[in-house]
Amino acid sequence: MTSKLSKIVTYFLYALMLISVVLVILFYFGKVVPGTEDTNFEEPVITKTILLWAGILVGLTAVLSLVFPLINVVTNPKAAKGTLFTLIGAAILIFIAWILASDAVLDMPHYEGKDNVPKTLKLAGTGLFTTYILAGLAILSILYSEIAKYFK
Repeated sequence: MTSKLSKIVTYFLYALMLISVVLVILFYFGKVVPGTEDTNFEEPVITKTILLWAGILVGLTAVLSLVFPLINVVTNPKAAKGTLFTLIGAAILIFIAWILASDAVLDMPHYEGKDNVPKTLKLAGTGLFTTYILAGLAILSILYSEIAKYFK
């Protein structure tokens, strides 16, 4: 990154941090909504603003998380091969988890909710199996790296 671009990014980040700090100070030390003073449900007036700011930061983060890898792929095409293999591996992992997940409706007495349907259960099971597989792979990689040290 060029020196000029680095300075612009640094100033931009400082501005974001300054806005965040000011909003947090106003949140904790600012006025409260009339009628909620001295109650357990005391609500700062700036609550909606700080939630909007949090949404803006999350959106900005999401956009930048997508844009910078794309820029990296365009400027360094050899890195695209590694990224492609990673995406294919993730897709295979999620597909395996989807195959393992069940869509059987659960027998839950006295449950009147709308989430006990095959599609939702299949997605939840896929998420759980993906988590289990990734946790297992993480543990296996830790064990492998520790054991491999002794044979080098």
